[in-house]
Formats: sequence, structure tokens, C-alpha cells
Amino acid sequence: MADQETLDGLGHTLFDPMQHGLWRRYHDADGRINEAAWLRAIASHEFVGTCRQCGAYLTPQRPEEVAGRKDFEAHCQRSPTGFSIVDGRLVATGCGWIFNAPDGRRCERSSRWSEQPRRT
Repeated sequence: MADQETLDGLGHTLFDPMQHGLWRRYHDADGRINEAAWLRAIASHEFVGTCRQCGAYLTPQRPEEVAGRKDFEAHCQRSPTGFSIVDGRLVATGCGWIFNAPDGRRCERSSRWSEQPRRT
């Protein structure tokens, strides 16, 4: 995160969101969450990736059983802490983005064919 560039006075960062997301060691080649690695990350208080919105680290949450399936969530470390006015608009400071993987399947970021993972 140290290599991020800040726009003068606005507090926004310039970075490529496609370079962020869940780290490879926490999901299999087919895109499903590796539950054993996920639970180890929770037990050892490790991060599982970086936020696609702000670049901060993602903290894993314990998988939740919902209707016979396990849902995985990771929360952005920068939770919303308050509000400020930027260019006359009310803006939340902090991110609060949540990574969600229902039944262990990662939700794709985009429907653009060029941004989809390779299917074999």
C-alpha cells in the first residue's frame, strides 16, 4: 500500500483494482474458497487479500452456515468511521467493503469476458 499515489487534497488513491482481491493461496484453481487455508488464516489472525475499493487488507470472518451451505466473508480493514463533505457531497470516510463468497464460490468482479477467469 505504500506505493499508492494520493491525489492532492482529495484523499483518494490511484491504483488498479484488478491487482487487488483475494490472495491465491486462499482459493483453488476453480475459484472456490480453500476452507482449510481460510480457517488457518482466521486462527492465526492473518489477512486474506486486499480491498478492491481502497487497497486496505481484508480480514476473514468465520464461515456462516446458511440453508445447508457455507458462506465466506472478508471485511475491509478500513471500516466506515464517519462522514465528511467533499465537493458538497456527504462521503463516508473509510471503506467498509465486504468480500462475499456464497457456498465458497467467489463472485466475479465484472461480467466483461476479458476480465473473467480462464475456463477449461
